[in-house]
Amino acid sequence: MIFLVLLTALIGTGIATMVMVQRAEGIDYRGSRVTYATEAAADHVMSQLATHISDGIITNPELAAISAPAIPGFAFTAPTATRIGGAVYKVINTGTYTGLYSLNQQIDIRTAATDPAGNRSEAVVSVNAQSIPLFQFGVFYEGDLEIHNGPRMDFAGWVHTNSSLYLTSDNTYFMDNVTAADSVIWMRKASNERLNGVFIDDMDGNPVALDFDSRSDPGSSFVTKSNNHFDGRLMSAASGVTPLNLPLPAGMPATTMVDPKAAGDDAAIQNVKFAWKADLHIVVRTDRLSMAPAAFCTPVLGALDLDRGPHPVPNAAECQAIFSGRQDAFHDGRENVGVDVFQIDVGELQDWIQAHPVPGPIDIVYITFDPATVTTGAPYTLARSLTDFPAVRLVNGETLRFPLTIATDRPVYVLGDYNNVGWQPASVLGDAITYLSPNWTDAAHLWNAAWVADPAVAHPFPVTNATDMDVYAAIAAGHSSTPCDVNRALPACNPADSAAFFGTPLTGGALPNYGGGLENFPRFLENWGGDVLLYRGSLVSLFASRYAMRKRWSWINYYSPPNRDWRFDMNFRDPTQLPPGTPTVGSVIQTAFRPIY
Repeated sequence: MIFLVLLTALIGTGIATMVMVQRAEGIDYRGSRVTYATEAAADHVMSQLATHISDGIITNPELAAISAPAIPGFAFTAPTATRIGGAVYKVINTGTYTGLYSLNQQIDIRTAATDPAGNRSEAVVSVNAQSIPLFQFGVFYEGDLEIHNGPRMDFAGWVHTNSSLYLTSDNTYFMDNVTAADSVIWMRKASNERLNGVFIDDMDGNPVALDFDSRSDPGSSFVTKSNNHFDGRLMSAASGVTPLNLPLPAGMPATTMVDPKAAGDDAAIQNVKFAWKADLHIVVRTDRLSMAPAAFCTPVLGALDLDRGPHPVPNAAECQAIFSGRQDAFHDGRENVGVDVFQIDVGELQDWIQAHPVPGPIDIVYITFDPATVTTGAPYTLARSLTDFPAVRLVNGETLRFPLTIATDRPVYVLGDYNNVGWQPASVLGDAITYLSPNWTDAAHLWNAAWVADPAVAHPFPVTNATDMDVYAAIAAGHSSTPCDVNRALPACNPADSAAFFGTPLTGGALPNYGGGLENFPRFLENWGGDVLLYRGSLVSLFASRYAMRKRWSWINYYSPPNRDWRFDMNFRDPTQLPPGTPTVGSVIQTAFRPIY
């Protein structure tokens, strides 16, 4: 009897213990589920913040509008997002963008979740909202970045693309970090050509040859080889590189940044468009560019509509000193068009600005054209070559006396040295940027409409010799991309793609498919033949050119390349020395997760 009593008690204790354990496990399970739900709510808020930072800043109304997720079986309290302290510039010291600086704002997100049984979890997630100025990159591309230079190119400055990087060359040397948010491909995009002359410096400054890529060594193998070869200074998506969001409202194309004002532009779009940021806004009548100087600036009937809001604009005499225009002023060998030039004398413009300091400075100038009659859909047709081709040309820009940004939605030509005397923060934005050396004259490059009668036939286009040129300015412009990758299924290289892109069918591996790459991002129209283009600045391309859109960059011998002495301008490492209106890219990084008990 005693034995049976003890056995019964023991069994009862075991059952009670098992029930307690099951209850405890149930509680732990439900507690874990509600904790995970809280973390999911925090991730949901993070995704909203990442969207809001896309224009480079998170506003208070955006913080107030943050919402909780909808997850079946859980109820959420409205999340709160609180700024901690003010926004400060500091160097990024973690992640794949270590070494850059950003405008940093700490934000604490409080979230809470409850399940039907009353289990509750609450947590605070700390995030760092980073706004990274674009002009601190040596090179920044939104699309694929291709680099296949002929003459040797040494580049000092961070090189980044939000897509894939295609590299092959006999003589390319990178002295700083190289990052791609997709893949690093050691060959051409339109063919399988691979050369052995790409070098990237390790941490000690020793150039090390590239002999692998994302295809030969995918995933962790790429990271391991980069660490062994370059001390991790070549990075791809496998290394954790993510795209940096462009300074645009959701759904807006990158070209919005340089587009003209439009009725209905809301505050978010106005914050992005240089047309709205401009202190001086200029609309040029394309059909009146060849008016006589005395009439060019005549109010109402002239070629220009100048707008400084309520502030004074140049009078007729001042206007004539600063601005001039001429239709078919010269022949552009790459585009095979006569360029309709609106010319700005940068020195005279600065004289006028300094003579009229009240009510405020002018540091951003925006130019657009009306009517805009350029055909953009057929790059090789006679109609495309004979239509209007309005563009902005900057002259007499050797000396800048104050920070200056000049922006347009059209192509820009820079004639002669720029900002090489008395350096100032400066940038130029447009559909494409072409450098004309100090030796350039329009008279030596006259336009002849007969040359476009048969675009397939070589014509004796004028090619003159360049002289050395110095440029100190960030540029943001469209680029010309190779249309397809022969080793990727989509988009595949085929004659139909080539015909749509070039106006004539080409085989998939044909080198004429090449869009010109970084080495032809700043464009040229002369025989440089060993002369040097010294460039210091930041090369940014966020979109494909829409107007200067002849892709087949080497279709005729209209130029030879310069010796490229190109480097990032180290002055831009100081946030106070950035050009006016510098666009930013943004990211949100979680820095802490703290459960609240």
